[in-house]
Amino acid sequence: GDNGDDWQARAEASYAYASWWRPGVAATWQRENGRGAELTGLAIENIFDFIPSRRWPVHFGAYVEYEVNTQDGPDGLELKLLMQRERGPLNLTLNLIGEREIGSGSSDAWEFGYAAEAGYALNEDFALGIQGFGDAGTDDDFGELGDHAHYWGPFAQFELAHLGEGEVELQLGYLVATGESEADGQFRFKLEYEFGDDD
Repeated sequence: GDNGDDWQARAEASYAYASWWRPGVAATWQRENGRGAELTGLAIENIFDFIPSRRWPVHFGAYVEYEVNTQDGPDGLELKLLMQRERGPLNLTLNLIGEREIGSGSSDAWEFGYAAEAGYALNEDFALGIQGFGDAGTDDDFGELGDHAHYWGPFAQFELAHLGEGEVELQLGYLVATGESEADGQFRFKLEYEFGDDD
């Protein structure tokens, strides 16, 4: 509908300095309400691997991000509990998300959400699955899922090429909206380059 021309792009770079810690930086651009594309945020992120949980049925981690708002408005803090289970070709992930504004003019409310994915690797280079993202409310209305936006749909992931010691992967998906969403759906395109080997 009216926001069919809106889009958002995010570029990230990270490096694992230790087996339990991977810091990174990220930049976000978006086009909204018919305006030109603008740089809207610069972020520092950290991913922490809870190494003992690698032997558990579910592998746990944590994500911490501080984003500086390059437009008018407060900065943002985002926290995630990361959960993953891999069993043969099946890969299940669930991230529980909490975020809030930081700085002058910020709201004191926490906003909660989730991201989930179930993927099945048909071979080493190709996987299919379903993924979803959504809001779970704020401090005042947490858990009233029907009142918030949710996007769910299929995705396909391909290994495109090996470049040097790394590999290029492409993920494509289309998610259908339900609840109080701003759009009818989301087309998602993710291109990733991993340096070095799987370790």
